[in-house]
Amino acid sequence: MERLNLRQPSKYDYSDMADTYEQNINFYCVSEGATEESYLYGVRNNKKELQIQNNVIIQVVEKTEENETYSYPAQLVDACLYNMGCIKEDGTEIPRTEWDDNCKWDGYKREIDKVCVLFDRDFRGLESVLADLIDKCSKYGIEVIMSNPNFELWLLMHFPDIGKYSKKQISENKKNIGYQVDKNASKKKKFLEIEVSKLAGGYTKGSRIKFERFVDGIDLAIEQAGSFEEEPRKIMTEIGTSMGQLIRKMKRTDITI
Repeated sequence: MERLNLRQPSKYDYSDMADTYEQNINFYCVSEGATEESYLYGVRNNKKELQIQNNVIIQVVEKTEENETYSYPAQLVDACLYNMGCIKEDGTEIPRTEWDDNCKWDGYKREIDKVCVLFDRDFRGLESVLADLIDKCSKYGIEVIMSNPNFELWLLMHFPDIGKYSKKQISENKKNIGYQVDKNASKKKKFLEIEVSKLAGGYTKGSRIKFERFVDGIDLAIEQAGSFEEEPRKIMTEIGTSMGQLIRKMKRTDITI
């Protein structure tokens, strides 16, 4: 079943800074596309500046137009399980004793490495399967890194005073129909995308970001994320993001396994 295959993305040069820390724990980050991919590459390429002492490995599942619904986060999770050696391409479970033999990731240390799946809460129909999806991830030790309503909330947290936005503004994330959100922005854009674009000097959802516009605000983003929900099960119904937790764990060498 080809949909489970992960693309090995091309490497983007966001920084001249080379990794200097000893690799401790591998974070296998499985995400959905260009925005998250480019952000994670920015984190990886700026490990020294960000004081990240663990290794960041980025894997991407291609998304097509027909995968804009709840089926796509499930596809991401299945991609994790397939590459971890837990299921076959057709989704059939593999006995635990055979997981290591079927693992597709070279150097993957099942006992200590972290597998993280990144997706947005606002996929159409996701609420009908989300609880079961989180349970599935918990069963296999996959960390859910979810943002509600979407990843743009995390990007917005890189800039001062997230508190000036109401929870209603964020949760509704209205589309700029009739220029009701911003008369200078595209009618196709939504509230969070528009606000990130203003503060970052340009931004388009689904495109690669210029990480240098966000790197100085990561510690602020981690702090501001604490004002919202961070646990996946709470993010099912409340606005928030688990991205701050993920970056904090990447910085640590004393992670509880």
